[in-house]
Amino acid sequence: MKRFLFILLAMISVCIMFADKAQRNIKQEKLQASKEIKLTTKKIESNKQKTKEQINRLNQITAEITENTIALEHIKSSIDSIDTSMVHLNDSIIVLEQRLDMLRNNYKKVLRSIRATRYSTSNIAFVFSAKSFANAFRRIRYLRQFSSWQNGKSQELKTAMEEINDTKQLLVTLHSSKASSLKQITEVQQSLKNNEKQQSQIIADLKKERTELEAYVKQKQNEIKQLDNRLNKLIAQQQAAEKKRREEAAKKRKEEEKKRKEAEKKRKKEQERLLAEQKKKEAKKQDNKPKQNQDNTPSVQKEDKNEDIAYNQPEPPIIDPETEALNKLTGRFEDNKGKLSYPLSGKCRVVSTFGRQRHKDLPNIETNNIGIEIELLSDGNARSVFEGVVSAVVNIPGYNTVIMVRHGSYLTVYGNIVSPLVKMGDKVTTNQSLGNIYADPSNNNRKILHFEVRKETQKLNPQHWLK
Repeated sequence: MKRFLFILLAMISVCIMFADKAQRNIKQEKLQASKEIKLTTKKIESNKQKTKEQINRLNQITAEITENTIALEHIKSSIDSIDTSMVHLNDSIIVLEQRLDMLRNNYKKVLRSIRATRYSTSNIAFVFSAKSFANAFRRIRYLRQFSSWQNGKSQELKTAMEEINDTKQLLVTLHSSKASSLKQITEVQQSLKNNEKQQSQIIADLKKERTELEAYVKQKQNEIKQLDNRLNKLIAQQQAAEKKRREEAAKKRKEEEKKRKEAEKKRKKEQERLLAEQKKKEAKKQDNKPKQNQDNTPSVQKEDKNEDIAYNQPEPPIIDPETEALNKLTGRFEDNKGKLSYPLSGKCRVVSTFGRQRHKDLPNIETNNIGIEIELLSDGNARSVFEGVVSAVVNIPGYNTVIMVRHGSYLTVYGNIVSPLVKMGDKVTTNQSLGNIYADPSNNNRKILHFEVRKETQKLNPQHWLK
């Protein structure tokens, strides 16, 4: 019996030891699993951040490539223009030199013929050698005319030489400008080459991280959708409020018109009553007069002309000042299509265009931008592109503070604002500052403004409105 109890106790002890060890193993496994989950989460977040940075860098490089390509075309066009000007200048120099040679030869011929006629006689001797006073006077006049002609020809030669020198100097300037432009082309081409190399490397990396890329694009599209829905909701609320205001104004006008008609009706009845009483008095006076004076009875007094004019004149139309101002603003904004300044006060460039786009090197990636993204490259801030009224100042995830300015039935939207300088209901003027642009630390502190143009909820391409 004792032996059995001892074995039983030993078995229980062993079971307890194994259970304790198993519990410790489970705790360790849980801790290890927790660590692995944290590491995996951190890695996922790190990959997301890396993908975001790569896409931002890709957008920046793409914008730089576009900018450099346009600059390259402008430089090439400038060089073509310089080459054409140089050809014209060379032709001009040849013509001018030919004209100068002709002037010189003609001048020499005249001088030779004069010398052959007069030999080496001085001017004084030439005058005094005349046989008569009249002949001497003619010679003096001739000498004066010759002196004047000689001065004119000298000035003409001088002007021709100066024109040739100026043209040659301009040609030298054009040569220098062409050399500078060629050097600039080399620099831009090198910059393009470097940018395209970086672009290819980023695209290759993004293709490897397809899952993270698709997740990021989906997140960005969700942010755009959220922005669009919020703006549409705000615009719908404004439209409803405007409709209600118009209905109330129409109702008020209707009530006022009803009151006016009732008052007019009462005034007319009172006027008829007074006229009837006046007629009765006139008739009574006429009855009391002798019969012989009936023919000379004065006629009944007519109604007051001023009253008739006031009664017959139509009421002036009731104009809603707000509606009239709204119509003016709408027309004026639309008339300035293609003339509006950029919504940034400093140097800037478009880094993302409007509409649905599929990346040429990432065919599975498609984006749909409801506005454009403009990067600020120098000091500056967001500004209103046209006068209007601030209809909303709201915070929207992914876009910080969003300011909406109404210009009649048109709206402009400014996203990614910090420290806004306006509030809802404020009237703004053209180029008035709206606030600073958020510097994104995860994007090398780049300042990128989201900008939209709408006609109520209809989204328009902002680049068609900017100059």
